[in-house]
Amino acid sequence: MCVFNAAAKLMIYPTAMAAMCGNVLWLPVLADCLLQSLVVWLVCMLAARTDRTFFELLSCAFGRPAARVVYVAFALYFALSAFVPMTEQQAMVHEVFYDTIPSLLTFLPFFFFSAYAGSRGLTNAGRTAEICLPVFAVTVIILVVMGLPECDFSALLPVSAPINSVLGGCVGGFFRFNEGAVMLLLMGHFRYKRGDAMKITLSCALGGAIVAAVCAVFYAIYSFLAPQQYFAIAKISIFFSAISLIGRTDLMAVYALDIAMLFAIAMYIQLAVYCLSKAFSVQLHPLYSLVINIALFALTLLFNNKFALVQQLGAAVLGWGTLLFACAMPAAGWLAYIVGVKHEKV
Repeated sequence: MCVFNAAAKLMIYPTAMAAMCGNVLWLPVLADCLLQSLVVWLVCMLAARTDRTFFELLSCAFGRPAARVVYVAFALYFALSAFVPMTEQQAMVHEVFYDTIPSLLTFLPFFFFSAYAGSRGLTNAGRTAEICLPVFAVTVIILVVMGLPECDFSALLPVSAPINSVLGGCVGGFFRFNEGAVMLLLMGHFRYKRGDAMKITLSCALGGAIVAAVCAVFYAIYSFLAPQQYFAIAKISIFFSAISLIGRTDLMAVYALDIAMLFAIAMYIQLAVYCLSKAFSVQLHPLYSLVINIALFALTLLFNNKFALVQQLGAAVLGWGTLLFACAMPAAGWLAYIVGVKHEKV
């Protein structure tokens, strides 16, 4: 909820918010994070009342066929949710690391990694998150500290902006905040203990706060030039004074941070595979992962060199998907719980 929440948002999201909201780019980040943290808390409270999974709640309340349809829809949603950060990762790898090699060629190994990770299940996602936590924390701190000497925080003042631009930023970046949907599918797969709701919710909020802080540092360095600077997390350290003497040592931190970004994207694939295994009641994780990655590779070929179009479609299409799966579905989980309890009493 903290690491994967933040890692997938540190590539293009700060630049997009700078273009839409100017020096208050951090405000829509906090607003969307607050909303999803509230949804995560509601899901945690539901998990405190039942040890059932969302699939079991739906099956008990509305029947197993309805639950299967919902989970197929969830699989499609998470597969598409992986596509946007995946294209951002492709562009970032090409620009930051391998700018002289065709981007599609440099990104091809990702699909082998993604197919393998997707076949390993959700338990693997939990373990990789534990590994990525210290890597993410150390690298983000290093990159931000390297960027701080060049910050002019007066660029963030005055804290005022047209309400339309702030709301536009909230709507335009909303599709990136799907923690409510993630938490809904994790429900029932861990033993809830007293205080878990507060810990998980604060972890989700911390991830959003980290993204907002990076956005603020990014704009404090580049000011009105921020909308033209892609891949903020890789750009905030390039003016560090020691780099002129020892070279781009900051790239080592970016390389390490990229590990957490890759696993954050892979988690969406793992969730999509999990949904298909529940929907079809057949544990064929490698097959499901292979099919999803083939579909994503086909989309990559279709939208290759159409980065701006992918961003627009993500905001337009996935925004509605996030509203449905990360907001409405958690509410449906409570409804299923209430209906299921009534059925059991009858």
